[in-house]
Amino acid sequence: MKTRLRRDAFPLLVAFLRGYLHEDFPEEHGSLRGAVEAFCRDTSLGERRQLITELEALLRALHDHPARELRRFVTTELGSRWEPGSRDELAELLELVRAAGP
Repeated sequence: MKTRLRRDAFPLLVAFLRGYLHEDFPEEHGSLRGAVEAFCRDTSLGERRQLITELEALLRALHDHPARELRRFVTTELGSRWEPGSRDELAELLELVRAAGP
């Protein structure tokens, strides 16, 4: 049975995606890594930890969803202009946030 995805379960992820992975993120940050680094400079350790927790929860929830549903949820529901093509790309984002921490 598929896990029902709810936007309200990911408040900091929504803020991160809309604030850092918006339509101009390639020009503003250069890359996904650049957006993560900007987020980490602008936020507290607690916020970075919360983002990691929310990304981990999203990855767990998406284990039984096809890639197109992942893209739709991240772009339409969460407001990102970055479109992950797979769970692996979402896992890469998680690893970038983990690595950029203190």
